Amino acid sequence: MDFFFVEAPRRMMSWFFQLRNAFMSQKRLKKWSPHTLDNYILCSQPRQGSYRVPIVSSLATSGAQDPDPDGECLRLHQENMESQPWMYIWVDWTCLPQSPRTAQQQAYFDRCLRTMSAIIRNCGFTYFYPPFEPRLWILYEIAEYILTCRDAQPPTHDAEIFFQHIAEMEENGVQATLKNHSYHCSSDEDWLYLVPWIELLVLFKRLKIDVFVVRRALGGIRWAPNVENYAYGNMVRLRQFEGTLTVFGEKHIFTPFPRPKGGCARKESRKLMTST
Repeated sequence: MDFFFVEAPRRMMSWFFQLRNAFMSQKRLKKWSPHTLDNYILCSQPRQGSYRVPIVSSLATSGAQDPDPDGECLRLHQENMESQPWMYIWVDWTCLPQSPRTAQQQAYFDRCLRTMSAIIRNCGFTYFYPPFEPRLWILYEIAEYILTCRDAQPPTHDAEIFFQHIAEMEENGVQATLKNHSYHCSSDEDWLYLVPWIELLVLFKRLKIDVFVVRRALGGIRWAPNVENYAYGNMVRLRQFEGTLTVFGEKHIFTPFPRPKGGCARKESRKLMTST
């Protein structure tokens, strides 16, 4: 298992997805454990629509406390999804190694955080949020969903304020909106990663880039995080560690992404072809 955790950041990324029976039969969300691996499958780079997998919104990220000790949120999800034909599910508390982590588990956890955007885009997305708090992780999850989807569902009452703030970011800028509403994050490292990601999502939206192009470009960033330069034909060039997005020759800036731990960014470009 330690070999898998160490090698995962260097090879094709694989995710722990909980089996339907394991999720529906539990009374409380189970914390990830290497002793319950029979409850999971390993899924590599899920493609849109190919796994029929709902993804539950982030509940704990890097926290050490049970995010749903009474099982209330779990029961809401179970009732909501009972009649739906899904096979596997991903919840961060259940599907990621939680604190305290070994060094090997931490390496895998860090890569998971950098690629989590891909499963939000490519799998179903469901959530039940607590009363509004300006939590950066929730804002990011919703921004990832609605800004990379052609037919996003209208906001539910527990997400409505976040939808409003995303519209505000498009109008007034990300940094101003975050400051205006006192958004916060429990991890400084997460903040340094999430802010550039939200800025890039909003920038694509403001530039009216087609969602198909956005999804291809963002997918390229996540699955090859050490490659610095990306190009989508002659239309888009993205330099994630410099914080520049060039569209039809016009350069736009955003906060640069932090460089991955344990390796240097490679300078070559990876061209994303325009054909499917």
